[in-house]
Amino acid sequence: MLRATAVLRPARLAALAVCLLAARGAWAIERDTYKEIRSRYEGLSFRLRIDLKAAGRATDPNVVSLDGIGSPSERSPVLFGSLETVYVQRVTNEGGTRLSLTVYRSQEEANRLRASAIPGPALSNPNYNRTIATFAQQGSTSVLLELKAGKKDPRGQMEEIEALLDKVFYMRSEATRDDLEAFVRRHTGWPISRLRAVTGLPEDDIRALLKGAPAADPAD
Repeated sequence: MLRATAVLRPARLAALAVCLLAARGAWAIERDTYKEIRSRYEGLSFRLRIDLKAAGRATDPNVVSLDGIGSPSERSPVLFGSLETVYVQRVTNEGGTRLSLTVYRSQEEANRLRASAIPGPALSNPNYNRTIATFAQQGSTSVLLELKAGKKDPRGQMEEIEALLDKVFYMRSEATRDDLEAFVRRHTGWPISRLRAVTGLPEDDIRALLKGAPAADPAD
């Protein structure tokens, strides 16, 4: 009996491993869906619908799902504010049903940080990887899309990804007048010239909104 158990145990472990791999494969991003998302959205600029905070670590991004939006930390500063236009430099398959976006302020800034701000690798620099991470955090952040649809539902995955992207960016519509006015009321500490540049509203309209809005911290 002991010998029989010893022989069967590896087989059972192998079967369990196959089951786990099958389950993991079922909850993955379908390959063609991933390629299509990259071709549609990678390397393009979009206007933000929400604020994006600085991600302190690669494992601590802004998280977006059908259940809501989560930030890296309450104390993380806002790196890119709503209504700003940002550049999606890369879309990455993070395993499971997760996609991450690497977001910079602009393509020019992404190129500059990658080409000149980051020092070249050197055997004499043991902190090279940490230095790269520090530079990246200064000018970029990450957004993690967590899907509910599995690999066996590629159409559902595509629709869910685009719905999540629309939570982050103005993808299917433009900012409404109410959105623009709400933005002005949230940023009463900003100069009128800056508010006009971001919202496109006339200066007289902005002044009227500021007069009726409560005072805010200039740091906002």
